[in-house]
This record gives sequence, C-alpha cells and structure tokens, in this order.
Amino acid sequence: MNDQGLNDGVVQLRDWADDDAAWYAESARDPEIQRFTTDPSTLDAAQVLAAINRMRASDREVGFVICDSITGAKLGNIALAHDGRVGELSYWLAAEARGRGVVTRALTLITSWAVRHIGLVELRLWAHQDNLASQRVALRAGYLRDPDRDKAQEAKGAVWPMHAFVLVPTGA
Repeated sequence: MNDQGLNDGVVQLRDWADDDAAWYAESARDPEIQRFTTDPSTLDAAQVLAAINRMRASDREVGFVICDSITGAKLGNIALAHDGRVGELSYWLAAEARGRGVVTRALTLITSWAVRHIGLVELRLWAHQDNLASQRVALRAGYLRDPDRDKAQEAKGAVWPMHAFVLVPTGA
C-alpha cells in the first residue's frame, strides 16, 4: 500500500515499517490509551511486528501510522478492517498529539481513501461510551451517531458499552 493521497499537508498516513513496532508498543502503554484500547498493557514490539505482518498479508485490513506531514513525527495509529463493501475503523493518538485535530484529519483522510480506492459504501466505528474525545472526532469527521448499532464488547475482563457511528458516502 502506498500513502499517495494520504497527506493533507498537516497529517500524513504512512505504511507501517518494521521499526515502528517498538514505538507502537511503548505508546500503547499510555494510561489514557489503555482506558479505551483492547491492546494489553504488556504488548511488546515482537507482538506488534507480528500484527503488522498479518495486516500486510491481508487483503481485508489496512493500517497506517499517523504522522506529522512536516516533521514526520509519529502521532498515532489508524486501522481499517473491511469486507469490500463495509469498513470498521479504529484509532488512537499519542499523548503529545492530542487536542490538535490530528485524529480528525487522519479519520477524514482514511475515510476518503477507503471510499475512492476500495469502494466502501459504508464505514463504521465504535467508541467507548466514556471516550468523549473519540466520539467528538467521529462527529467532526462526518460520521453520524447510530444508537441502533450500539453494542457491548468484552475487553480486558469487563464489558465495555460501545457507541456506534456510521458514515454512508454521498452517492453510495
């Protein structure tokens, strides 16, 4: 996958490199990320690299490092799983990048790309009911709240109440 078209001049989405695995594992230990990700706090670089390799081998999953377009600094993670028609997105942002609209830009970029290049006709995401920042991101990126698709998800020994958001591209 190349990242052509996945750069808005502020945020760039780029393919994962092997040497990004350690950064991901370390970043995912952030207590704020741990509150809302299914990644375990014990995640290590070898496990992340194995996940990157599985994703590379899949024709139904894609993921990107969210980077600063100018400096190249790693800011977060965004991923898409799809069946060729419908996609499900997930994302997190490193502490130093929060509050700047970075993940909203990243979500907008990957959404447009998924519609244009994969032909997805619907995109969905879920955010923990307590993750108000993620819910605001979804709304700012054009996703609509869809309470009919809310779900309970088992994660880390608990049941998480998840709020659903959906985007149906114009003309789909």
